[in-house]
Amino acid sequence: MSFLQKWFVAVMALVLGSSTLAGAGQKSSAAKGVNTLAAPLPTPLLNGKRAFISYELGDVAAFPSAYSGGPERAYSEFFAQMEAWGRYELVLDPKDADIVFAVRFVDPPGPSVAQIRLGISDAKTHVALWGFVEQVDSAFRKKNRDAIFSASVHLLVTDVQTLLAPPLAAPAPGATPQPLPPKPALPTRLISLGRQEPCGANRARCG
Repeated sequence: MSFLQKWFVAVMALVLGSSTLAGAGQKSSAAKGVNTLAAPLPTPLLNGKRAFISYELGDVAAFPSAYSGGPERAYSEFFAQMEAWGRYELVLDPKDADIVFAVRFVDPPGPSVAQIRLGISDAKTHVALWGFVEQVDSAFRKKNRDAIFSASVHLLVTDVQTLLAPPLAAPAPGATPQPLPPKPALPTRLISLGRQEPCGANRARCG
């Protein structure tokens, strides 16, 4: 199914009040919260020093028509951002790794929203340790779809960082809590599926 066909199906489903489409807009680990119950983290994930990033072949039809680049784009961007983070030494041979991050792009037919999935496993036992998913919202213009795609990859890296972040220390008795810095107010516009996309300073570029 072409991108324009998927766009038409998604719009019609929204107009008709499709419950399936409403549920499709919730596939985001960041939106749901990362380990909100403070579940115990697997030891290999916490103590691992070296990581291998695996490219799992997913849906390829969206490239390069809907998104720029090739099917390995999510893997390539995730690799670059994990390397820039520096938490793990990235190795090119899984035999040298402590843990494995497997990246896969999924674009199911119909009105469902595309996703980028991340599975984390122990390199020695191959046991799954954790996982995340971030949806890739649709947009009419290709440059906006590309920006949303990259933002979804960034969210996956942020999910991992949030999961591994040390818990905040409890404030001392009688201490005044420090206020959080205000978030910058960005103009937004509605995009497909009723979600919002930052437009930046130039409203004329949104569309």
